[in-house]
Amino acid sequence: MKMRARLYWWGAALLVLAGCNPFTEPPTGRYADVLERGEKVTMALPYDEFTVLSIEYRQGGGSLMSTEQHSMRLIHGAQVLVKHTDAIERWTDFHIPVYFAKLQDESGVLALVRERDGKPVVEKIAPSIDGYRGTAKYPHGFPWSKSSRYFPGQQLPGFLVSAFPVQTIVLPRALDDGESLQLRALASVSPDGKSFAYVDDEAAPSVVMVIDGDGKRREPIALPRTYLARQADEEANPYEPLWAWSRTALAWRKNGAGSWDVLPKDMISGAAGGRKVVEQLFIDEQSGYRTCFAAANAACLPGWRAASAAELRKTYSSDAAHAPPFAYVPSADTMAFGAPVSLLLLSNNCCSAASYHLYLTAPPAAIVAQLSARLQDSKIPFVRVDQCPPRSGNDDKCAAQLAEKLQRPTSLARGLEQLLNTLEPQQGVVFVMQGMAVAVRANEQGGSMIQTLMWADFSRKD
Repeated sequence: MKMRARLYWWGAALLVLAGCNPFTEPPTGRYADVLERGEKVTMALPYDEFTVLSIEYRQGGGSLMSTEQHSMRLIHGAQVLVKHTDAIERWTDFHIPVYFAKLQDESGVLALVRERDGKPVVEKIAPSIDGYRGTAKYPHGFPWSKSSRYFPGQQLPGFLVSAFPVQTIVLPRALDDGESLQLRALASVSPDGKSFAYVDDEAAPSVVMVIDGDGKRREPIALPRTYLARQADEEANPYEPLWAWSRTALAWRKNGAGSWDVLPKDMISGAAGGRKVVEQLFIDEQSGYRTCFAAANAACLPGWRAASAAELRKTYSSDAAHAPPFAYVPSADTMAFGAPVSLLLLSNNCCSAASYHLYLTAPPAAIVAQLSARLQDSKIPFVRVDQCPPRSGNDDKCAAQLAEKLQRPTSLARGLEQLLNTLEPQQGVVFVMQGMAVAVRANEQGGSMIQTLMWADFSRKD
């Protein structure tokens, strides 16, 4: 009977605890006027009239039933500007107080908080509603200049925010489909601040393209893929290597139409020898990818123009609307690898980086023979994957051949290993050189296509 009484007592107590109103203590201390019941300040960071408060909110009268919440609050004097948020950051580039704060009550939109005529002003940054990327060290934008920050988008180029005067520039989208060339990383801005150069990868750019603020775009320029040095400090600005590279590798200049354009400083301007240049794309990317084929760009190879819809349907696909947007044809008959050239595409739909895809009116066997001969004549070491012996068990495909020809140890770079292990014979003949892997395949419309599958230094010993 005593045991039943005890159980009844504990059950009744729990019911009373569950049903009672939460206990909250009234606020005390210096910031009591900007606190609510149950809140206390765990840290305060004042700067002039502004103060960032770290708030702890405890609800419940005992450890068994209590809950604890943490948030941040921004006040100006005794006025609450941002009541609850998980992120407030002072922009320390200015001698006056300027803060970034996420407004949780408004779907997390970012605001810039500062003083104007002695009064606090909360200015919402509208583009932030679409989201942006950050790091623990740089949660709200990456330093672009002394008075501006770059906010890269999740799937869009993002926006720039500058202060005094406060201005937000929404970066224009490079392409409508966003897939043919994934141009999302801001590399450089024109001297007048109205044109923007994008690359496809902030760590290893392989193409650059200029977009005006009104959406007008230049033709993209493919580059030898450049693997930028990793920063030793994990908290450093991850975009700084890209911006340092762009300052030395890219140059802004006015084109014939009076618009700003950007060119790689080591580009082979107006290169001659159409066949040789086209073939170099698939023999040595360091020389081949230092030219381009856009007729509107005086620095590109002359004698090329944009492909028409009829030419795309004839060579690429009957559904020309889904063809990559950057397609070129020679103005006069041009030969490469012993066959007439019908189309040249710039895309990364298939590959690890932006690359050219060349369509030729000859069967794959003929193109494979010509490419092999060109590589041998140029004394460029290579491995033909179709000539590697069948694998035994889980052995890496072509490991011995790569070690012999490219001085590569049997341990392959994971990307190359995955590529070779997943290739099927019907996918064409793959050539691996020290700087890239290319494939020769049959074209749906008859003839052949040769494309770059992967760029990397396959001779490195990692």
